[in-house]
Amino acid sequence: MVVCTVLCVFVVAFTAGSSVEVQRPRGVSLTNHHIYDGSKPFMCLDRSKTISFDRVNDDYCDCGDGSDEPGTSACPNGKFHCTNTGYRPTYLPASRVNDGICDCCDGTDEYNSGTICENTCKELGKKEREHLRKMAEVSREGLRIKEQLVQEAKKSKEGKKVCCIFMCFK
Repeated sequence: MVVCTVLCVFVVAFTAGSSVEVQRPRGVSLTNHHIYDGSKPFMCLDRSKTISFDRVNDDYCDCGDGSDEPGTSACPNGKFHCTNTGYRPTYLPASRVNDGICDCCDGTDEYNSGTICENTCKELGKKEREHLRKMAEVSREGLRIKEQLVQEAKKSKEGKKVCCIFMCFK
């Protein structure tokens, strides 16, 4: 009984600490995954039409706004979401999906083109974080210098008041 309880606690703790992949169609951001619920029909984001969910990402543009094809280049005004884990997420025009050019740093836009994309997100993220760290350092130094100048100006102003008061009493 004790072994079972310990094992159950371990399993719960282990699964709680592991990452969970949110199921969503290719090209959909994590913030919009709830819109693409495979258990019910899909309503175009412009609300112009409702289609069967199996028609989402089927490489045929059913919705005028392109929202039914987030992972293909079927719709001229469609948008593809690059998750770019380790870097910053971005959207691409649908025309760039499977065009043979790696636009997403994680290569997810070229899933069916035959092009092999190197995942450069971690490296780009590292460079950006280093750049941001340096910018923060420069900002802190600028703030330190500003505070120093403010203190010097206060002292100088106080010194001039004393001088004026002294001269007035002469």
